[in-house]
Amino acid sequence: MAFTAQPMGHASKLGVLIVDAGERSAVAACESLARAGYRVGTASSQHPAPTGWSRFSECRFSLPNPRMKPRDFAARVAAIAADGGYSTVLPCSEGSLWAISNNREQFDGAEVRLGLPDPETVKRCTDKVKLVESAVGAGLSIPETSVCADLDEAVAAAERFGFPAVLKPCRTVFRDADETRHVASALVDAQSLEARLAEAGLPCLIQRREQGSIMSVGGVFADGRLLATACSRYLRTWPAEAGPVSFSQSIDAPEGLLDAISRLLEVLGWEGIFELELIERGEGDYAVLDFNPRIYGSLALAVKAGAPLPVVWCDWLLRGKEASLAARPGVFYRWEDADLRNALRCLRKGHFGRATSILRPKRKVAHAYFRWHDPLPLAVRGLRPFPPFRRGKLSLR
Repeated sequence: MAFTAQPMGHASKLGVLIVDAGERSAVAACESLARAGYRVGTASSQHPAPTGWSRFSECRFSLPNPRMKPRDFAARVAAIAADGGYSTVLPCSEGSLWAISNNREQFDGAEVRLGLPDPETVKRCTDKVKLVESAVGAGLSIPETSVCADLDEAVAAAERFGFPAVLKPCRTVFRDADETRHVASALVDAQSLEARLAEAGLPCLIQRREQGSIMSVGGVFADGRLLATACSRYLRTWPAEAGPVSFSQSIDAPEGLLDAISRLLEVLGWEGIFELELIERGEGDYAVLDFNPRIYGSLALAVKAGAPLPVVWCDWLLRGKEASLAARPGVFYRWEDADLRNALRCLRKGHFGRATSILRPKRKVAHAYFRWHDPLPLAVRGLRPFPPFRRGKLSLR
């Protein structure tokens, strides 16, 4: 059953259903698709969901929690898509991606093109051990890594690499009894390793912590080639030591990197929207950190810089239309509440100039929520409590 909605557009338009309207990436996805002539519905298990209140969303729907009730979630998404005439659905989280992929039979008989590879491919693309193996096969570097079967092996690897080390679950999203769990990577020291290992489960990955600038390469890969790309460099994260990007700038892709990424995507078998995070080790050397096979957090940067990835993907999937786009350099991205926390952290430390610099408005900035022409997503975001950021969490999404 839909919440109050204001339909915009005509039934003849192709419809797209965004199924994670509570995620910050959904705001940019919704607007870009609507401006490209699609009808956009938004659905979420989080309430209130900021994107559901965007002027570019024709309807907003309630969903079960994809982690707690993945089958019910998929069934509800399939029913909404069928009833609303939505031609495809776009997940913005791995929980939703897994729920839809593993229960795709719920869409049998519906005129919905999921655009998802087979379940084995989705499983491979969310497997961090497979990512390490595939990155090496594609000619990319990886941080020094050890796959550990038990606590003793994890401690030995971390001591060999030096603390703080990076602890990663073999799979970010996995089934635990009747629940789908999400566990992010984490920076660990000798005191926190055992407790974090209990959350991540075994086996796990221990990696040496790399030093260098973090890069993001988002894009659309289909028919064996990159249809669109958006490359950026992280300037700030939250938490400041290691966390998701809070401020970044689009850049030109370094020479040869996109070819290597294309090889990686072919090895993984992924097709669709993606983000690959890397760390710059030195001239021409990029180590793979993480792979996100879905719409990702800083999508607004790609959209503002001229590479609207959701539009490129839906145009290819639903209209057979090909593109060749690259985001222009020099555009910034700001995640408002995370950057505010960065500024408050500087104020607490007495770094007033640094805090002022963070808070100072800049030109050519894509915001996660803020838009003069569409103010309700930011207002709704302000009504929701900010999620706790645990110290040492390394979720680079």
